[in-house]
Amino acid sequence: MKGITRALARTPHMVTAKVGMSKKSSDPEFDDYHRKFTTLEAETEKLLKDCGVFTASVVSLLSSGQNFATSFANLFQPLAGEYDVMGKHPAAANTIRNVNQYQSMMEDLRTILSPELELISSRIVSPAKELQIVLKHIRKQITKRDHKLIDYDRFNNSLTKLREKKEKSLSDEKNLFKLEQDFEAATNEYETLNSAMKADLPRFMVLATQFIDPLFHSFYYMQLNIFYLMLDKFNGFASGKYETGGSGAQIADAYEASRTDAIEQVEALNITKRMVSTAKLMAQKRDTGSLGSLGRSASSSSAPPVRTPSATFAKKSPPPPPSPFGSTNTATPPPYSAGAGSAGPIAAANATAAKRAPPPPPVKPKPRAEPPVQYVVALYDFAAQADGDLEFSAGDRIELVERTGSTEDWWTGRLNGRQGVFPGNYVQES
Repeated sequence: MKGITRALARTPHMVTAKVGMSKKSSDPEFDDYHRKFTTLEAETEKLLKDCGVFTASVVSLLSSGQNFATSFANLFQPLAGEYDVMGKHPAAANTIRNVNQYQSMMEDLRTILSPELELISSRIVSPAKELQIVLKHIRKQITKRDHKLIDYDRFNNSLTKLREKKEKSLSDEKNLFKLEQDFEAATNEYETLNSAMKADLPRFMVLATQFIDPLFHSFYYMQLNIFYLMLDKFNGFASGKYETGGSGAQIADAYEASRTDAIEQVEALNITKRMVSTAKLMAQKRDTGSLGSLGRSASSSSAPPVRTPSATFAKKSPPPPPSPFGSTNTATPPPYSAGAGSAGPIAAANATAAKRAPPPPPVKPKPRAEPPVQYVVALYDFAAQADGDLEFSAGDRIELVERTGSTEDWWTGRLNGRQGVFPGNYVQES
C-alpha cells in the first residue's frame, strides 16, 4: 500500500516532466554506465537464447536423422522375407546393406552427442542463468535509484516554486518548512544510491566481462567438438561406399547416372495412376463385352458409367426403347360377331344406362408437397467432355435433380445455375 501511495505521488511529476513542463535532473556519468549495463543484460539474454536454440537444433537434427534411417529400413522391410534378395536385385545390393549400417550409425551418433549437449547445459546455460539473476538484483537497485531521482526533482520543483512566491501566507510558510525537510531527505537518499551505483557498476562490468569470456570460448569449442564428432561419424560411414570428394553438382550427376529406370517403372504401374487410368481400364473391359450396352439412361447392371474407349468420356447412345405392349407372339383373336339371340339384352341394357343420372364430378386431388432438395458432394474432379455434361471439382456441393437407384448410372444435377448429367459413382450423399 505504501508503494502504491508513492507511485501515485510521483505520477504528476512524471507526466509534467515528460511534456517538458517540469525540470528533470540527469547524471551523464551514471547514464553511460546504465547504457552499458542494459547492453550486458541484452547480451546475456541472447547468450541463453542461442544456447537453447543450438541445443534444440542438434537434438532435432539427430532425431530427424534417426527417423530417416528408420523410414529407409522400413521401406526395405517387404523385401526381408524374400529369398536371395541381393541376387534378385543386384543394383540395390549396396543400398540394402547400407541401410542397416546407417540406422546403427545414427543411433551411435545420438548416444555420443548426448553428453556433449548436457555439458553445454551445465557449463554454459547454468552459469549464464546465475549471472542473469545477479543482473535482475542490480536492475532493482537502478529502478530504486530512478524513483529517488523523481522524488528529488519533485520536491526540488515544489520548493523552488514556493520560494519564488512573493507573498507567502502562514500556510505557505509551514509548507515551505516541510518541503525543505522532504527535499533534504530525498537528496540524501538519491545521492547515496547514485554514488553507490557509479562506484559499483564499473567494477561489476569488469567482473561480468571476466565471467562471460570463458563461457564464450567454452561454448565455441563445445560446438566445434560436436561438429567434429558428426563429421567423423559421417565420413566413417561414407568411406568405401560413396564418393564425397567432388562438388555438389558432381554428386548429383553421379546419382542421376546410377538411378536406372526405377522411376519410369513406378510411373508405368497402374496403381500409381489416377482417374484416367481407371477410365482406360473400364473402357477395356467394355470393349471385351463385360460392360454390355450401358448408357446414360438408368441401367439395371452394376457396371459404372463409361464412355468410348478413348481416354475421354464420350457419351454412348441410350439403349433402344422397350417394345410396345402387346407385340408379343400371342395369336390375334378372331373378329367378334354377335349372334341374333344376344342383340335384345344388349339393346335393353343400353336403354337403361341412358336413363341414369350423370356421375358426380371427380374430386380434385390434393397438391402433393414438393420433395426436399437433395444435395450430393463430389468425390473426384469431373471434366465435361460433351454437351450436357455437368462439370465439377472434388468437394463441390451439387443439387440433385434426378437420380436412379444405382450409383453406376448417369444422374442429373445442378451447380452454379448449370444443369447437366454426371456419373453417380463420382459423388456421395451429403
